[in-house]
Amino acid sequence: MTASNTLRPTPAGHEFAYHTANRARASVMGLLWSFLNVGLSVLLTAGVFLVTSRVLSPAEFGAVALAAATVSLAGTLVPVAFGEALIQRADLSRRHTDSVFWLTLLLAGAAMLLLWWMAPLIARWTGEPLMTAILPVLSLRLIFDAGMTVPAALVQRRMQFRHIALRTALANGLGAVLCIWMIVQGYALWALVISQVVTSLAACLVTLAVARWRPGVAVSRAALGELRVFGLYAMGGRIVTEARLDQLLMGVLLGPATLGLYYFARRLFRMLCDLTSGVFAPVTNVLIASLQTQTDQRRDYYLAACFASASLAFPVFAGLIAIAPTAIPFLFGEQWTEAIFAVQCLSIVGMMAGLGIMQSGLIRYLGHPGWWFWYQAAMQVSTLPLILIFYPLGLNAIMAAIVLRTLCLWPVSVIKAQGLIGITMGTYLRSLAAPGIAALVMALAVSAVPWA
Repeated sequence: MTASNTLRPTPAGHEFAYHTANRARASVMGLLWSFLNVGLSVLLTAGVFLVTSRVLSPAEFGAVALAAATVSLAGTLVPVAFGEALIQRADLSRRHTDSVFWLTLLLAGAAMLLLWWMAPLIARWTGEPLMTAILPVLSLRLIFDAGMTVPAALVQRRMQFRHIALRTALANGLGAVLCIWMIVQGYALWALVISQVVTSLAACLVTLAVARWRPGVAVSRAALGELRVFGLYAMGGRIVTEARLDQLLMGVLLGPATLGLYYFARRLFRMLCDLTSGVFAPVTNVLIASLQTQTDQRRDYYLAACFASASLAFPVFAGLIAIAPTAIPFLFGEQWTEAIFAVQCLSIVGMMAGLGIMQSGLIRYLGHPGWWFWYQAAMQVSTLPLILIFYPLGLNAIMAAIVLRTLCLWPVSVIKAQGLIGITMGTYLRSLAAPGIAALVMALAVSAVPWA
């Protein structure tokens, strides 16, 4: 982090300034709007997920998962993560926003055209003929996601979380309605594909409207250079988390049916992560960025945020572990019974992810994006050798190995975060004791109920 970035923040009242008036109230309101935003998103996504999982087989889910993983891999070449650099940078100007907008749009177009050209080759390589038709359609998301990068960052920077909730309501609502309509018409597989593109398009248009920002031509190579360090590390972090190499490798080695089971478990895990840690992430990141020089306030906020996140994540995921054997076949159909163990394993990971999002915000926005990138890389890339080693034993063996890997590496980020704010392990664990005990008691009680 440069000195200028710390000492010369964008003046109050400027269109790109941080929200500084009454941060406590803004934080509470931000959390409320964030909860509404995430809750609505999860509700709509869960409705679509419930319907599609009942009419699609694991193999069909696997085909869509393989296409989504391929698009995500191409999308890692698009620097949408530079939006995080726009949030983090104190002295933000139009040079930065215009440069990031046109760079992301240009590279998104190139990635989309590359997928159009390579779709038949990818279909032959994966042995999934549907990829030829799905990839050109699904790749349109790259353009819309790129177009949303800058306005979404500005909305979040200003802590205008009610606008994010509006975007979610309109975009996800439209996508859900279209998906259900296509399922009724007998196009269940394409419903999963088209709804993703429409949701992304609607989100882009709404975000551009509420951000009150339009791209200009103040493109500057120097401005991109000022964002380079944080932006490249954020982009690297996105590559290791969003490339979905695990899905690609699992699809090639184990086939679309097993990939479909894994994708099912991941979708459920992702929805619940959004409902728990996802509520706090937008507010946490902006507040930590705006409190870069206020050590005591930052420490108090971090401990409070960890407690709040654990209070949501621990009971949700502990409860899912307890009820999964009954709830999954009842809600989604007997064809997903083989995914139960994978869901339970990812629930253990989910409890740690609820705290990991706080560590991520603290470490990255206090000027250590490189450290977090390498930690993420170790966490995510290590999944690939685990798949290669354990795939002959099946999906359950792979999932157990992933849980053990996560338990071994997770404490490293905890220790790093403690060092940045000057707290002991005892202080940190005491802040989590009440949510942990409550979640354990609840899980034991639910497990004791006969129908669970």
